Amino acid sequence: MISDTLRMQMDQWLDGDLSQEEEALLKEQLEALPEALAFFSDRALLHAMLAKSSLCTAPERGDLLDISITDQPADRPLVRARRAILPPWLWASFATAVCLSLISIFFLPNVFAGPAGLVRKTLAEYRSTIDRCYIVKVEGEGRIRRNRLKGRMFPTDSKLWVRGNSFVQIFDLSDDMLVWGRDQQGTVWFTIAGKSAAVFEADRVPDALQELCDLRTLDMTTLLESLLQDYQLEYAENKNGIHTIIAKPIARISNAKYGTVEIEIDARLHLVRRVTLERLNEDRLVAVISFSLDKIQQHETAFYDVRTHLVEDANVLEQGSRFGDRLELLKAFLLKMRSPQTAEINGTSEDVK
Repeated sequence: MISDTLRMQMDQWLDGDLSQEEEALLKEQLEALPEALAFFSDRALLHAMLAKSSLCTAPERGDLLDISITDQPADRPLVRARRAILPPWLWASFATAVCLSLISIFFLPNVFAGPAGLVRKTLAEYRSTIDRCYIVKVEGEGRIRRNRLKGRMFPTDSKLWVRGNSFVQIFDLSDDMLVWGRDQQGTVWFTIAGKSAAVFEADRVPDALQELCDLRTLDMTTLLESLLQDYQLEYAENKNGIHTIIAKPIARISNAKYGTVEIEIDARLHLVRRVTLERLNEDRLVAVISFSLDKIQQHETAFYDVRTHLVEDANVLEQGSRFGDRLELLKAFLLKMRSPQTAEINGTSEDVK
């Protein structure tokens, strides 16, 4: 149902009587109400046709343009010029074209753009150096079912800060604070209570730790690129400018990490608000992971370095330390992180290589 107030605002906008703030608010309302946008299309067409209607009628006598004898060559007869009259159907066609162009410029990119186009615009936004925090929840079984996931509140599992390929994930456990992450160089590290830490260079990350990176973290740029290349995208819902896209693999990929993906994008800000995806292991579903946007806040680059999260005099095992010591600490880290939900997922963690 389109309210009288909304109808009046449409007319005011077409007449140029709305402020920029009122225009922006009206556009948001039209994007959220498809029936209102359809009504606006008809209204804009009628408005344009009425504006041109005076040009479609026969001219009054006063509209005739007299050309004086002094303005004409002596050997030319006196003439009267009439305003050119175009047929009504031509003006109607012109008005239609004007309206369609108008609506395309202001509304079509957000309302009717395909899901792939929205993902591309969002991908461009995520190439920036903005830090985003997501709440991460892991379920050990079940496939994505929109009705079930939509209304269910998950307990907080961890907080994940991401910037490009870098991340920091924080687990506030009852006995210890676990923090781990990856810096800009691809170095993966973790710390237990800030007192002991292990650091692994990008080309020497143990399999168990790499598996955990794939499971628990969210490289948004890589994910969005994968959706564009390997998935069939379709809109599932549009509510208040938040578009929900369901992505299904278009081909069976050997050892694919993800199955069906559901992603919510704010079409105005090109911001991913939620991602729910099926985690696969050898084509077998092992978990459904949900990432929900919590906050956006700028951090220093050092935030993604292990030393930012250590207490004074912490024991840091880096390259050059005895490798066995790092692996022992890694086993302790994995055991503290493990829960009934992640036991099956991290089954390979028993064999640290």
